[in-house]
Amino acid sequence: MQESPQRNSLSVTISEALARGATILAPNERAAVDLRARFDRTQSAAGLASWEPVQIRSWNAWLESLWSALVNQGEELRLLLNPAQEHTLWREIIASSTAAPSLGSPDSLAELAQTAWRLAAGYEATADLRRFAVTHDSKTFASWATAFAKRCERGQFLSSAELPAAIRDHIADGSLAPPTELLLIGFDDDTPVRTSLLITLETRGCDIPRVDIDSESIDLRTIVRATNPHEELLSAARWIRHFIEGSPQSRVALIVPTLGDERPELEVTLRNILTPELQSIDTDLSSTPYSFSTGSPLAETSMIATALDLIRWIAGPLPLDRVTTLLLSPYIGGFEDLEARAAFDAFTLRRTPLLRPEIDIARLHRLAEKSPPVAKLLAPLSARRPGDTLRSHADWMEFVRDTLRDANFPGDRPLTAQEFRDARTWDHALDAVATLDFAGVRVDFHTALEALTRQARAAATSQGTNDASVQIMTPAEAAGSGFDAVVFLHATDADWPAPARANPLLGWPLQYDRRMPGTSLADTAARAEQATARLMASAPNVLFFYAEEDESGPQRLSPTIANLGLPDVAAAELLPPMETEPAIAVEAIPDTEPLPPLPSGDVVGGARVLQQQAACGFLAFSEFRLRSRPLNDIAAGLDALESGNFLHRTMQAFWKAVGSQAALRQMDPAAREALLISCIASAVDNRIVPETDWDNAYLQLQKDRLLSLLRYWLNAELERGPFTVLALEADTMVSVGPLTLSVRMDRIDRVDGPDNGFIYVDYKTGFSANPGSWEGPRPDDPQLPLYALLSEPGELKGLAFAKVRPGKGMAWLGYQAETGILPMKKPTTVDLDILIDEWRHTLTTLAEDFANGRATVSPKDFAVNCARCTQRLLCRVNPELLFITPDDEVGDEAE
Repeated sequence: MQESPQRNSLSVTISEALARGATILAPNERAAVDLRARFDRTQSAAGLASWEPVQIRSWNAWLESLWSALVNQGEELRLLLNPAQEHTLWREIIASSTAAPSLGSPDSLAELAQTAWRLAAGYEATADLRRFAVTHDSKTFASWATAFAKRCERGQFLSSAELPAAIRDHIADGSLAPPTELLLIGFDDDTPVRTSLLITLETRGCDIPRVDIDSESIDLRTIVRATNPHEELLSAARWIRHFIEGSPQSRVALIVPTLGDERPELEVTLRNILTPELQSIDTDLSSTPYSFSTGSPLAETSMIATALDLIRWIAGPLPLDRVTTLLLSPYIGGFEDLEARAAFDAFTLRRTPLLRPEIDIARLHRLAEKSPPVAKLLAPLSARRPGDTLRSHADWMEFVRDTLRDANFPGDRPLTAQEFRDARTWDHALDAVATLDFAGVRVDFHTALEALTRQARAAATSQGTNDASVQIMTPAEAAGSGFDAVVFLHATDADWPAPARANPLLGWPLQYDRRMPGTSLADTAARAEQATARLMASAPNVLFFYAEEDESGPQRLSPTIANLGLPDVAAAELLPPMETEPAIAVEAIPDTEPLPPLPSGDVVGGARVLQQQAACGFLAFSEFRLRSRPLNDIAAGLDALESGNFLHRTMQAFWKAVGSQAALRQMDPAAREALLISCIASAVDNRIVPETDWDNAYLQLQKDRLLSLLRYWLNAELERGPFTVLALEADTMVSVGPLTLSVRMDRIDRVDGPDNGFIYVDYKTGFSANPGSWEGPRPDDPQLPLYALLSEPGELKGLAFAKVRPGKGMAWLGYQAETGILPMKKPTTVDLDILIDEWRHTLTTLAEDFANGRATVSPKDFAVNCARCTQRLLCRVNPELLFITPDDEVGDEAE
């Protein structure tokens, strides 16, 4: 890469300063890394084979090195607090304050207090907090600050915000020798405490020259007008791609005044325009040509979220959805066991009735007895119990590391570059929590876990090096760095200058007196002008983009940008139109190849096979021939299916003991009640074993509900004509067309009378019981019509839904051959033999369609069938298009 004259000039300045023994500083760590890399590139371009690495530090790193020197020399005994330690002190002070509950949580207030303290220290105002406190909030913070200062004095602590003043004092009293020369590169916004330190250095004989990042050439300076935010972002990304294609070694700064929630949209657009080849969901995005200045919170990454959930699980139950996420995570256990863990989740955990919305490791370990891979993973974890013991933070962090090792975290597959960086950041987070032992307090596991969670949320994922071609950052983060091009987004009066607000915990008179940010519009504008001038000087190409209108209405160009007097251009005219790819002709291939025949007419699925075929041929094909079925939802408590099963089992046991309506009539109420209670208890207790008092209470509530419901239902049984129960939950086979289906009939009753005959009964506990669902060529519920095919002519006397619901919803619904058999509200009779012939024809047609592979996407009612369909991923057809006629299409085109 050919270095620009401006970069060569800066490298010469750095080399000369090093030769004089100067200390070189950058305003932030990003700028320091950038300057070191720029110096190395210049040396390489000059043909040097080797050179001494240049020592360029950030301002904060230099201060910390001076403090370390003071400690090593014995001049200082105070501990310099890291952010986690300082947060802990603020949190303890705030938690003990009576005002804290009315202001917010201790954690959020601790972060706000740290910010206020840092601002006050930067403007040398910590001694005046109480004097200028005029509001309740500022008075409260002043008392917190006093307690914080006393705690630091008593414990011999020093906050990082007070470090510049402490260094200044040591230089002033001669206990710290200043450097002979301090070269400041790219500094443009000094706080009062920094200014005071620099003046003290100069007083003690330190020479402090300043060097700005100035581009010696100007290639392009322009304002780009877009009609809307989407065009603004798209045209900026297109220009960046065009620029990099013309100069592949270039570095571009994409400046966004406030990143905020815009990061996902930026990332999607940049990936679409700059690297469309990275669109695949399984692509490793660790090394893209663009990089954000700060990463997302560490706790939000899937790998670290897995680690945190696993540690939480050691301490107690975890919500079921997060347990499922852990089971399917590639970051624990063996990668070759993932399929077994997924099968355990799908076919064991999701089919186990769980009364609570959470489960602990011990319970899951018991469920995993028949799944060796899962049991092997959970065995060492279920043996770990933190208990209520008190330990140091360092001991608890070792406990965390040991637990994660037991789970084989972060897995045995190769990590991506980003995952490797996240793992390293996680390790640093554990070390940071271990430093909380500075106060000498031992804590329980839950307190240590809270501290670790806070640290993981505060830490940001590492973004690697600054080598990416496109660097996305805020204006402040660009200080001290040089680029080949700067692209500034959202250059409107609403976004630039970025809104500055006064700190809510500091008194307004104090902030105004010290001219802190957010107290003066003139100062805010001046700072924005200074930052804009710095950006203009940092690159030969600078473009300011803005949208003339967004969803809130028209937008205006920022006055700070407008005053530059730059030419403007419409976004559509910035670059020539993109060349569109030639359209690929659609080749229509008739799908006439028949599906292979069924290997056997014996099909698993019972009446549901015909029900799904009637609803949509593709639905039946995917569910019963492709075996594509949705996972059971993980939900706490008993779902409708399980509640219905309890009723089925209770009725089965009850009628097995009673046998007939006559016997039921002869039972006295007390005996009937006792038998019903016994049957309910057997139905519930044989299925679910309660583990806690809450489980017992929940199950008792379900038993009481079922008892109340069935008391009334037995009265409805007495309103029928005489009957004897012949079969309960009877399994049998039904042949229909080419299929042989296995079915389970809830109940078969014999009509006691001169003609005898049978009634097939199907229990329903929901709202969907409607005999109309048996009718038509595509019946919604063909279950009872399918059972009717088992009867001989003249034998079937009735088909009935036993709708067992509380209140007015309780009823007998169906068809009967004679009056008086069923106590229906509208007693009508039908010729069941004729109906059975119709049903046989309908069901045979459906069975033949299924057997012949008729899998057309043809929903009976797309508003119903498609809305509930679980095969949309395979179907991938917009159901609304199925109902557009040729006339509709012509009308749309005409419009």
